[in-house]
Amino acid sequence: MEALAQPLAAYTALAALGVVVFGALLTATRLRAGWTPYRTWLVMLPIIFGALWLGIWAWALLVTILSIYGFKEFARATGLYRERLFVLVVYAAMVAANLAGYFGRFGLFMVVPVWTVGALTLVPIIRNRTEGMLQGFALSVVGIVYFGWFLAHLTYLAIWTGGLGLVLYIVLATQLNDVIAFLFGKLLGRRHWTVLSPNKTVEGSLGALAFSIAFAFVNWPLAFPELPWWGALGLGVIVGAGGQIGDLTLANFKRNVGIKDFGNLLPGHGGVLDRLNSLTLVAPVALHFVRFFFDGFP
Repeated sequence: MEALAQPLAAYTALAALGVVVFGALLTATRLRAGWTPYRTWLVMLPIIFGALWLGIWAWALLVTILSIYGFKEFARATGLYRERLFVLVVYAAMVAANLAGYFGRFGLFMVVPVWTVGALTLVPIIRNRTEGMLQGFALSVVGIVYFGWFLAHLTYLAIWTGGLGLVLYIVLATQLNDVIAFLFGKLLGRRHWTVLSPNKTVEGSLGALAFSIAFAFVNWPLAFPELPWWGALGLGVIVGAGGQIGDLTLANFKRNVGIKDFGNLLPGHGGVLDRLNSLTLVAPVALHFVRFFFDGFP
């Protein structure tokens, strides 16, 4: 337990220091647009660290709640929320995925999407309907896989020996990657490169990628000392590139349904999904990268 607490104490202190540094940076650069999301982070960080300090059960509960609320935002934006039976099946699967992750049942964890898709096929039969059922089925599959099962990897990661350091690194580095991309884009950005997110610039994206790789090596001794240098490099690329791909994926979803944000729960960020957009992709890719190449953390 002491070994698990060490990275948590260190990252808690680093997060507090980061809040002070970025507050000073916003003041120095006079980026007024950054103050609203900054103040929201002052609320979100204590929730994240509070759950981790309480224990893995609290972390699993937080991940489950965020998954359910994020999917609710997605369901409302796409119209799926009117099909309550589809939604209830996805909610149940999210709970099941995090329970399997919490108890370390990897086989069960991996088949949750399979059983859920099987359950979803019963919904049109039970409803005795065809109208809108294909769309409802497809959106529900996206919900359980992308917003439920993908995010539940954060729960499974946390139960590994030494995994808590990796969880802390993934969560904080992914969010910091977004911040760096924003700052580089505002201060140095000149060339816009994607219609999925018109404000993104080449300079912001490359700056965030370079920072994420450097940040991975800085965190290497604390978060994942068991890995070789190329493992740290891989995690840096996963966060730096995967985080931006996850962001663009959710941007694509929003543009397809004609909305700017999935919600307004988090001032300066939008909804829960607008904040989790990078983590949804980074969490599973990081877990399976470490598990496949290094067999987890023995």
